[in-house]
Amino acid sequence: MELARVCLITGASRGIGRATALALNEAGWRLSLVARSRDPLIELVRETDCEHLATVADVTQEADVIRAVQSTVAEFGRLDAVVCAAGTGYFGPTTDVTLESWNTQIDANLTGTFLVCREALKVMLPKRQGHLVNILSVASKVAFPYSAAYVASKWGAYGLTKSLAEEVRREGIRVTAVLPGSVDTPFWDANPGGPPREDMLRPEAVAQTVRYALEAPTDASVDEIHLMPPKGVL
Repeated sequence: MELARVCLITGASRGIGRATALALNEAGWRLSLVARSRDPLIELVRETDCEHLATVADVTQEADVIRAVQSTVAEFGRLDAVVCAAGTGYFGPTTDVTLESWNTQIDANLTGTFLVCREALKVMLPKRQGHLVNILSVASKVAFPYSAAYVASKWGAYGLTKSLAEEVRREGIRVTAVLPGSVDTPFWDANPGGPPREDMLRPEAVAQTVRYALEAPTDASVDEIHLMPPKGVL
């Protein structure tokens, strides 16, 4: 009997990360759930009613990321996929962006993605199999005003993702960039005044797209997915 595949998901406590965890749980994956908040992680494990692993960790902290990946391998004996869904963003005039805000967004959206991918590849490359899925944004390709730090972090993460794809595709590793438009998640609780939330994508739609990419035939590589609300860019 084939063992269930294992996926590590960052940002698993809410939004796209949480929805992805529920979708993959339904598909029979074993999950390593990573987020900064303990209580929502524990609640998610209870909701799925499975023996998933919950790890409190901050993707911007190298030691935390190393611990999360090593704990996953120790618990399950394998790591087949990673979904990087942790991220943050704040909007406003560039003249109002503090260095702290700039660093927070670059650290979470770009450096955190780099750290998770780097540590996952250390496990995947010797086995010549694995899949990295990075949840990015339409802002990885489209410049929006009043979003300088967020757009910069997402463009950087897109470049990182595409570079990794070319680096490891001949080593048996697939890398997928997912670029959704506006998604109705708690992200917007900290950014009031955005597009109408009823017009946004649901996180479940993004989660099903991630599942599609992860479960594509092994002789195909889903390199990039653009997923937009019906009304387009909001």
